[in-house]
This record gives sequence, structure tokens and C-alpha cells, in this order.
Amino acid sequence: MKINYSLLLYLVCIPLGYDAFWSADGDFSVLRTICFIVALLITICGGFLNAKHHMKYRSVLWISFVNILLVLGYIISNGGTGDASFFGDNRALGFFLASAGLNMQWTYLSYLDFSWFSSDFTFLFIGACSSFLFPSAGFLMGRCWSKRSNNAMK
Repeated sequence: MKINYSLLLYLVCIPLGYDAFWSADGDFSVLRTICFIVALLITICGGFLNAKHHMKYRSVLWISFVNILLVLGYIISNGGTGDASFFGDNRALGFFLASAGLNMQWTYLSYLDFSWFSSDFTFLFIGACSSFLFPSAGFLMGRCWSKRSNNAMK
């Protein structure tokens, strides 16, 4: 049985985001920065290990598929890309909280002072893109590493 390192390590680094989100004192504190860098390295390492163990590229995309489904559920239940209400009977809040919990390690990116990071949808979009980009970059590095090491053995 092959272990999906990308999925496993992605789920392992979620507590780093909770720790950084709840215990950091400022927007760009040292703790939050360190937790973000560690989470980034862990997710890249997960993609790298999948490639090194000769798994297919789709093995790093499972979290991305889950994120896409959560973002689509948020858009459909919210009736668009606006902010979800914390009061009232709103299913969009459930999708938002599920996606935010799954992507808690990327909350650091939402503190960047860009005007397009100001809504709930862009927060979810950041998480969905990060769950695709970082493991994919690790997989690409692992694939190049494997090819280089195989060519060196010949």
C-alpha cells in the first residue's frame, strides 16, 4: 500500500495554522511567519515525496479537488462571491468554515494588505490556489530530482 505523502503532510500542517492564527499577537508576528514557512515547506515536501516514490501527479491534487468543491458549495449556497453572514440560517457559513479549517495554514497570506484579499471568497480562493500550487511545485521538484538521479545511475 502506497502512502499519499502529499495528503498526509497537508493534513499534518493544519494545526500549525491554528496555532499561528490564535496565538499570534500581530498581523505579521514572528510566530505566524515561522508557522507559515514550516507549513509551506511541509506541503512542498509532501509533493516531493509523492514524486520520489513514483506516484502519479493526481496524487497531489486531492486536497485541491476538495477545496474546489468547498468553494463551489460556498458560491452556490451564498448566491455569489459575497461575504457569508454569521447570523441567520446560511449554509454558506458551513462551507466557509470547512474550507477555512482545511486551509488554516494559509491564513498568513490573507493578512497581506491587498484590496482583493478583503472578502470571504478571496480568502477561500487563496486557500484553494495554495493547496494546488505548493504541492504541485514539490511534485515538479521531485520529478526532476528522480529523473536526475536515474540518469546519474546509468
